[in-house]
Amino acid sequence: MLEFGGRVALVTGGGRGIGRSHSLFFAGRGAKVVVNDFGVGLRGGHGNNPGPAESVAAEIQAGGGEAWAACTDIGDPDAVRAMVDEAVSRYGRLDVLVHNASVYSPLSAFADARAEDLERILRVNVLGGWHVIQAAWRRMVTQGYGRIVITGSGAGFFGRRRDHAYNIAKSALMGFTKALATEGSKLGIKVNLVGPVAWTDASKHQGIPLIMEKFAPPSCVTDLVAVLAHEDCPVTGEMFHCGGGFVARVFVGETVGTAFALGTMTPEAVMKGMDQIMDATGYAIPANSDRSGAHLSASIAAANPQFAQALAEAKRSRSST
Repeated sequence: MLEFGGRVALVTGGGRGIGRSHSLFFAGRGAKVVVNDFGVGLRGGHGNNPGPAESVAAEIQAGGGEAWAACTDIGDPDAVRAMVDEAVSRYGRLDVLVHNASVYSPLSAFADARAEDLERILRVNVLGGWHVIQAAWRRMVTQGYGRIVITGSGAGFFGRRRDHAYNIAKSALMGFTKALATEGSKLGIKVNLVGPVAWTDASKHQGIPLIMEKFAPPSCVTDLVAVLAHEDCPVTGEMFHCGGGFVARVFVGETVGTAFALGTMTPEAVMKGMDQIMDATGYAIPANSDRSGAHLSASIAAANPQFAQALAEAKRSRSST
């Protein structure tokens, strides 16, 4: 069994839906849990409702576990820092962060979409994620250990019609995950992203099919999150789509592509080479932008010997200084 005894976990949006499932699981496996939920309505609302967080914390305590209900607005950086400081004061450390909190907007045609919905969703999903991850990150760096799981979405991976603001917010978290994983790899911190499909009050309003009520409980998402949050987590910087017992890796790749010798690239040449540019055979999966840049440089060098020579000279110059 993957146990979490002696660990401390913070779950944003931990009072309802998938977050509630995460909170109860961690507590059931021995972790002390900070249940963060500001109690905001699915489409916004005033928040500052401690009910959801307190309900889950009370359920954990009734079962003999340790939990603290934190009704904190993660869009407020000062409040987030105070929450993390209090968690460490109470429990001595912070090992796991699951950024699960999210809000939504009504589905609409893009012509009718509202910028204020985008701002509201970014405030929780992206800025809120930034604030809470940064506050936890500083503690994890000091400890030399941490596990961060970010909740993305199929909407962020692939785009969902009529859900533009949510798509943008969840897509932003993909690049954030990659950047954090690269930095955290030498610090004992692993960061991964999960795009969940589960039957919750939130997903009902996003059009999830009714059949998923039976076949996609939140616990199926929690089972994957538990692996990514555990000390034996085998991966970092990865993204997964999961729900109803299905788990798949999602990745950003690039084709082998084509490179043009200096002076030969024209719109017509690009049009002629489009089949090779689009051919996904032998694609690469860069772990970060540096690896993607290396792929690009190698391709340019193969088509331009003078570039290869200049690149080699630049490397020699760097190594001698």
